[in-house]
Amino acid sequence: MATFSDKRQFLGGQLFGSTYIPKGADLSGKTVIVTGANAGIGFECAKHLARLNVSTLILACRSIQRGNMAKDIITSVGDCKMAVEVWELDLTNYKSVLAFAERVRTTLPRLDALIANAGVRLIEFTTAEGTETTITVNVISNMLLNIGVLPKLRETSAEYGIPTTITIVGSMMHIFGPAESMAPPPEGKGIDTFDVLSNPKTANMGPRYSLSKTLIHAVASQFAAVAQRQGQQEQVIVNWVNPGWCASELDRHKKAPPLIQRILFAIMGRTAEQGSETLVHGIMAGNQTHGCYLSECRAKPESDFLRSKDGVEARARLWRELLARIEKISPEIAGFVE
Repeated sequence: MATFSDKRQFLGGQLFGSTYIPKGADLSGKTVIVTGANAGIGFECAKHLARLNVSTLILACRSIQRGNMAKDIITSVGDCKMAVEVWELDLTNYKSVLAFAERVRTTLPRLDALIANAGVRLIEFTTAEGTETTITVNVISNMLLNIGVLPKLRETSAEYGIPTTITIVGSMMHIFGPAESMAPPPEGKGIDTFDVLSNPKTANMGPRYSLSKTLIHAVASQFAAVAQRQGQQEQVIVNWVNPGWCASELDRHKKAPPLIQRILFAIMGRTAEQGSETLVHGIMAGNQTHGCYLSECRAKPESDFLRSKDGVEARARLWRELLARIEKISPEIAGFVE
């Protein structure tokens, strides 16, 4: 559970922190992918990228129709020479993720950045690909995609002599992920942590979104450690960002918030446009942010739990469990980080 230090950092950042896009930013010649780009902070992020003269912008959306509607708006705010494409990506379906990643590796001339924004916040227990849906979408498929496009990012970095970036959308909510939910699974049962979290009899959906963000923070740090290969002429930056408490479509599955929550949001909440600035900042923040958690557009410590001895051990175990799952889904993709 969140400590006093965790809560103080969260409140201080939300109340007094600010978001921004680097001055003079120019993405001319760059190719960027944004997942979940048809709504919320992903949509606002795509509009920022269009204003920054990105050359090719790929909107990765579950619904092609909604993606095309977003495209019409985005192209109206960007350079007429900008190429905007809508690619189908359904994170509840591993075949869709694999097909998307292969399309990136085989058809794109270059890839400068992936903004892994798509996610869900569900209040009812459902499954996708045999795992609780929040975990499938926010963690497993998220990382399957990140690893799946890694070769194209490495190739672009080496060919053009520039750093490329994966910016994963984390959350300040990771501080509320229950530590007990990340305890080692029972020995001898032949199951992993993701199996335990997918048991409908014991799954606690209340803090499930927060837990999914704790999990993605945990494995992101391990991913960053292997994304850059020693002795290679490539530089792939991996960071993860907190957009803050923003107005977005994430809560579309929830009932109207209580009055006190609405009052607090009026005091400290951010617009989706403000939150989306953290995503753009993430892909432009440079190598000094590799392996870092960024909140209010600067590096900050993660939760006390993730930095504790138990948290460090959990990171390593969760990464092993995740890679074992990815190995079953696609041995080829697992090989990109081995």
